[in-house]
Amino acid sequence: MTDSKRQLEYFKTVTHMGSLMLSNGGEIFRINAAMNYGAKSLGLKDFNAYVIANAVFASITIDGELYSTRICYVPLASTNLCRVEALNELSRKLASKNFEYEDIKDELKNIENLESSSKLIKVICSGLGSGSFCYLFGGSFYDTFVSFIAGVVLYFFLLYIVPKLSIPKIMSYIAGSAMVTLLCHTLYSLGIGNYLDKIIIGAIFPLVPGIPITNAIRNFLENDHVSGLIRMVDAIITATCIAAGVGVALRIWIIIGGLI
Repeated sequence: MTDSKRQLEYFKTVTHMGSLMLSNGGEIFRINAAMNYGAKSLGLKDFNAYVIANAVFASITIDGELYSTRICYVPLASTNLCRVEALNELSRKLASKNFEYEDIKDELKNIENLESSSKLIKVICSGLGSGSFCYLFGGSFYDTFVSFIAGVVLYFFLLYIVPKLSIPKIMSYIAGSAMVTLLCHTLYSLGIGNYLDKIIIGAIFPLVPGIPITNAIRNFLENDHVSGLIRMVDAIITATCIAAGVGVALRIWIIIGGLI
């Protein structure tokens, strides 16, 4: 393999590491740092990268001439903290010492194969989160119980039903929030629970885009306005979908004769 082809392989590996971090919810400045550490570790001297919330742009110059450019589109996706932690650890290792190309490639392959928590664990945690927030906002024991049930049903719908229906994220959030609102209203009408508003707030909390909003604000503070705007718009659209779902469900309940 010629030196140019070898550097091209190194370049592809470094950009793959960046896109992998981005697709799993990594922070923009950490992705830039990790890619630069990787390039330095592999001996890529003229490496330049620009990262926004849904894309990685990178180029490499050899002997003063632009040799290759890569653009990796990365759709906005959910956060996988297991992979993000592993990639950050790899980044710290790259910053402290040089690595062989094969070692980095194998490490990235192992990270890519890391599994997140099982769907069952996510469903249970969704219920616990819903119940906890309901209690935090002043709900009674029965309110917390109803929110727990609604949170379990919500994530069961998102993780097991939505993938089979192949519906867009926006529609799944509207449908999910509407479904759990109707469920909460039904159980409340049956005499289970004391405060309907607190039950519904807890039930829809797993959908709230807390991480995107936090990352968007951080991007703005770091003067990365493009990434901040992308994530903020995504968070606003998500919040709007949740509100629309709850509003539609309450309207349906009025139409069918329920008492709010």
